[in-house]
Amino acid sequence: MKKRIKVTIADFTHLTENLNNPEELALYEAANGNTYDAEIEHDGYAIVDVTDEDYIELAPGEYQLMIEEWTNAGQIGEWTLQTMSDPADDKALLYRTVDKAGTEIQAPQSLPKQVVELVANTWFGKKAKKIEE
Repeated sequence: MKKRIKVTIADFTHLTENLNNPEELALYEAANGNTYDAEIEHDGYAIVDVTDEDYIELAPGEYQLMIEEWTNAGQIGEWTLQTMSDPADDKALLYRTVDKAGTEIQAPQSLPKQVVELVANTWFGKKAKKIEE
C-alpha cells in the first residue's frame, strides 16, 4: 500500500559511504525535501519511484509520513478531532477540534510526532509482565 511521505535526509554521510554511483546519490539529493507516494516495506524502509526508470530506498529516519489535508482522528463529545502534518515542522502534527458544521472550535496546535507516539504507547500499548525473581 502506498503512503504519502516527505524525504527528510538530514545527513548524507551514510549514503555517500554506501553509494558508489554519483548519479544515484544525485537522485537522493534531488528528492530531499520533496513529497512522494511510496511503498512502505514491513521493515520500515520506503521505496520511492522518482522517475519512470529510477527509484530510491529510504531508511525510516530519512522520511516522514505526511497527512496533507485535515483528517478526522476521532470524536470528543459532539466535536470532531482532526489532524494533519504541520507544514512548518515535518516532525510534528497539527490537531484541532471542529463542530458538526465544520466550524473550528479549538485552533490548531502543533505536537511533535514523538509525543503523540509516546502518549499512544502509554494509553494503548500492552503492559509488560513483571518478572519475579
